Amino acid sequence: MKLENSIYEGLSQYGEVGPYLKRIIRNGVISTVDTQMIIDHDDFHAIEQGKVLPSEQQAPFNEIEQNIENLLEGFAAKGLVNNNFHALVTNFGKLLFSFIASDAQIGEVDSWHQQGIAQFGGFLMADGGGPSIQQWNTIFTKDGDMLELDVDKVWIIEGHRLDYGSISAASTQKLYPSSVLVPPEEFKKLTKTAVGMPFLDGSLQLGNVSGKVRVAKTNLLTGGGLASTSVFLSKVRPRFVRALMGHVQWLQNNERIELSVEQLLAVQQLEAIARCYCHSLVERKPSLPVALAIKFVSNRILLDLVISGAVKQPMIQRDLMAFTRMEGSSYRCLFEIYSKTKVR
Repeated sequence: MKLENSIYEGLSQYGEVGPYLKRIIRNGVISTVDTQMIIDHDDFHAIEQGKVLPSEQQAPFNEIEQNIENLLEGFAAKGLVNNNFHALVTNFGKLLFSFIASDAQIGEVDSWHQQGIAQFGGFLMADGGGPSIQQWNTIFTKDGDMLELDVDKVWIIEGHRLDYGSISAASTQKLYPSSVLVPPEEFKKLTKTAVGMPFLDGSLQLGNVSGKVRVAKTNLLTGGGLASTSVFLSKVRPRFVRALMGHVQWLQNNERIELSVEQLLAVQQLEAIARCYCHSLVERKPSLPVALAIKFVSNRILLDLVISGAVKQPMIQRDLMAFTRMEGSSYRCLFEIYSKTKVR
């Protein structure tokens, strides 16, 4: 089976994959594969759904997930503008924190909000050194019961406004990333600057954060490890895609873009596939390959809308292109799909 067939056969378990979607998946694979993928030219398994959970493990969404589902309802009528993007990302952050933080750490952050010590928190991941952990400039060293943290984080959502944050950092050995919770009294020592022009009609600004801080070793966020991050991404990426496809429909409804009938149908089909996948998580384990495939196809749709001329306004083109880099670029998604589905 070819890699593109693996993707659309996997997605067809959740909904219709029409001719347009098949075409952009194929074109996307051809234009994204790297040298190793071409040389290997392996056969691939179809992307698989997560396994059905035993009945005693099946449960409704937790409160945070239900809040996200509520936000996503009727998204084509509101889009990502105004405060809708921030409301969604805030809940994504709460979900991630529930996976990686202890109850005591969650309680501590809640107390900052209740006391008015802090208002805005964020997750600082993209590093000024580069995408690979071996390139990262953000490094922590242990000094007794304390951690000394050199911070160089870039392109952070509202990074210039944050009061505290969970910072992804490498140890001096740079073997794997760790997350460090930096409280308000230390976070204010960091340099925070807005970077670039805002997105989404001025409602989203990115910022860079840098400097040195010192925190207790107990501020390491160790809950769940890398497996928890994979589960989180398997739950969040498809929900982000649902918001993106809703935003595209909002743009169309407000005559800010001009989709063809075929393009609009594909947007609606991918939104339906992503929604079906998300709702299946009540009874199934999350599937990282499915989540990656959904984000890969979303990226290809957004890029096609720009390339085809359906999006005329430069700032909207910029918005849509930026979203193809958030929560998984086309290459990152395809590389991970390739790694997980090739026949060995």
